[in-house]
Amino acid sequence: MRRRGCGAARRRGTPAARQRAAVPSALAALLLALALASPVVATADAGSSPSPDSAAAGPAQGDALALTPPARAALRPLLVQDYQGRMKPLDTLSRELAIKVTRSERFGGRDPLDLVLGWALDPGAWWDRPVIAVRSAELKARLGLDPDATHVSAARLVDEDGGYRLRAAVDEALRTPNRDLRRAQRMLLSFNERAQLFLMTTRQATLRLYPLPGDPRRAWLGIEELAARLGPEDRAPFLAANAMLLDALAAGDEAAIIAAADAHQALQHEHGAAVIPSPAALGAELLLNRTAPFRRVIWPYLVAGILLLGVYLAALAGRRESGYTLRHPLYLAGVLLLALAFLAELGGFVLRWLAAGRAPLSNGYETLVWISLIVALTGLLFERRERTGLVAALGALLTAGVLGVSLLAFFDPAIGPLVPVLDSPWLIIHVTVVTASYGFLGLSALLAAVVLLLHLGKGPDRAPLRAAIGRLHGVHQRVLLAGLALLSVGTVLGAVWANESWGRYWGWDAKETWSLVSILVYAAVAHFRFLPGLARPWPTAAGSFAAIAAVIMTYFGVNYFLSGLHSYAGGELASVPNWVGLAALGMAALLLVSWEFESRRSWEPDADPHARDEGGRA
Repeated sequence: MRRRGCGAARRRGTPAARQRAAVPSALAALLLALALASPVVATADAGSSPSPDSAAAGPAQGDALALTPPARAALRPLLVQDYQGRMKPLDTLSRELAIKVTRSERFGGRDPLDLVLGWALDPGAWWDRPVIAVRSAELKARLGLDPDATHVSAARLVDEDGGYRLRAAVDEALRTPNRDLRRAQRMLLSFNERAQLFLMTTRQATLRLYPLPGDPRRAWLGIEELAARLGPEDRAPFLAANAMLLDALAAGDEAAIIAAADAHQALQHEHGAAVIPSPAALGAELLLNRTAPFRRVIWPYLVAGILLLGVYLAALAGRRESGYTLRHPLYLAGVLLLALAFLAELGGFVLRWLAAGRAPLSNGYETLVWISLIVALTGLLFERRERTGLVAALGALLTAGVLGVSLLAFFDPAIGPLVPVLDSPWLIIHVTVVTASYGFLGLSALLAAVVLLLHLGKGPDRAPLRAAIGRLHGVHQRVLLAGLALLSVGTVLGAVWANESWGRYWGWDAKETWSLVSILVYAAVAHFRFLPGLARPWPTAAGSFAAIAAVIMTYFGVNYFLSGLHSYAGGELASVPNWVGLAALGMAALLLVSWEFESRRSWEPDADPHARDEGGRA
């Protein structure tokens, strides 16, 4: 890094400053050890207690960079090129690095821009600070950390001889085939990547702010790599701009920071205009970062779902048969909140589309957002006809759940470049239809679950409950059939795309096979209505509720646990989360208990529970 330690220059005479003078060389040695122990990082995206590496470790208030709002506003739009070639604002890179390294966007309550620029400005100040997230108990023990620690400092990664403590373990993990990696090894490699990103940022290697003049590949570089490639005259303006920014940050001079940001923008437009995003794309990404719509709408969806569910249960308890109107205050509040949350999420989806310059449907995170939109829209559309509150409630709750899943660590929210096979108009045509079907089928599973739960109240003289099950059975069938139709059409469209991309319509790839399995399973459930013994609400609901497992396997299992031509749509998942097994047990328990009530009770007094009318209904 050029002009390292500028943040400590004002304290040059203090013992702390003298101690930090040796830190840059230690950082450089550790970075070299990391580089030798692992491959080059492919992407730059992505509190205090008695223990120095405690969970509450964070930046000290008086020693970390704290920019003013105008200074941040000037720096956020500066462009950076990540290691995949995507141009993004410095604001986006800062957020991604903060999340990747610390597992928190606002580590220690700091703005991510302040945090990341602080690492680059004064790395010595961060040498002993626990900032790199660590979760593995085995790794904590290896590093000598307290079991409750959540972060570790860079200093803890260096042994007595100045080497990287984890080098041998990382080398062993890298030599192990991916399928044979243990969970601890996967967590080690993930930690190693976080450590690399932190140390590379301290050297400005991740801050690729500077376009390489005359480069046919249109590469942008960090200041050290750029200076090494250019002659004295060519690199002079870049070094001057970099020094200007570091001095301004070290001094905390707002006007100087804004002037340095302007100087950087001038250099970027002069030498890198060919790859600079449009003002609309840049503005959309900055607004998307600032508003975080996909995270903010979760609570409105939850509140809307709870309100509408309460309205439905109240109507069920009061034996209300007619639908609600918008004059009912709680019903109106729930529907209005659901509609506003949907519009806000839709606006965020459009912003991401503008920022990415393509349909945001290329990975697990983006398709989850699209599925959640479809679920919310489906709930609103069906609620317009039913007016019971239940369909909208389930749509809102499922949407919140899907968005919550998208926030899990193994879904990367960073906007990345398209895999070549996805760079096709078929991305919109095929993926939108198939993933929309998952939304419909997920909602049908929730409707089926409610039907199963209502059967727990089965008994004589409960005609209103029986009528409610009948109405819900009709809604459930329509949602299921719509999902099955979309899944079938989407799979056919995928076959056409496969022929265009790979020269064959069908190859029994894992995704193709499981899509067919899902179609066959749901087709069987859809045909229950034509079979006298299965045409009742309970068998259809039980089949639909169990069939969602096929969709989950098609969407998650294939992408994360099976290899195939569609593996690009997923990511790296270390193991099956514990809650998956618990959810499966819960589903099995509901099916079993509901079946007991269905088989042993009757709607009619003193009637044989197995007797059926001519239509096959109980």
